[in-house]
Amino acid sequence: MVTMTLTLDDARLDAALGEAIRAASDMTPLMDRIGNVLEVSVAQRFEHSKGPGGEAWPVSHRARETGGKTLIDSTRLRDSITREAGPRSVEVGTNVPYAATHQFGAFIEPRDKSDAAAKLAFRLPGGQFIMVDQVEIPARPFLGFDAGDEADIAATIEAYFAEAFQ
Repeated sequence: MVTMTLTLDDARLDAALGEAIRAASDMTPLMDRIGNVLEVSVAQRFEHSKGPGGEAWPVSHRARETGGKTLIDSTRLRDSITREAGPRSVEVGTNVPYAATHQFGAFIEPRDKSDAAAKLAFRLPGGQFIMVDQVEIPARPFLGFDAGDEADIAATIEAYFAEAFQ
């Protein structure tokens, strides 16, 4: 049997290993960077009107009529995207009440469906007034991540630990 012992006495190596261990024990700074990557990705989705994976959002009636952009009227939803980083995770999302309707889609119907005359009433851009039985809001996902986000996150993790070893 052959035994080999290697002893390293290098203050720089000790410092780098210590920093790497510290960086791995509380990854809040890394999680914050990952959250930033995802926030930027969501902002680009609003800019390009595309969901994760690049699928174009169905154009909204308002955007079609006014020449605007889908999901960007008041910019409240777009501007509400935030991140919250912790030692082992990051959450990226919004507290806007109607966000889930746009993310997943929905059917909107009158509250009192037992009344056969119950309708939804809308004034369209241009002043036209309409009444309908229901409205379908198609899904326009803006949250989530795709292969491009995964690559950006991997690069962020790599850079983070490379900095820890410097």
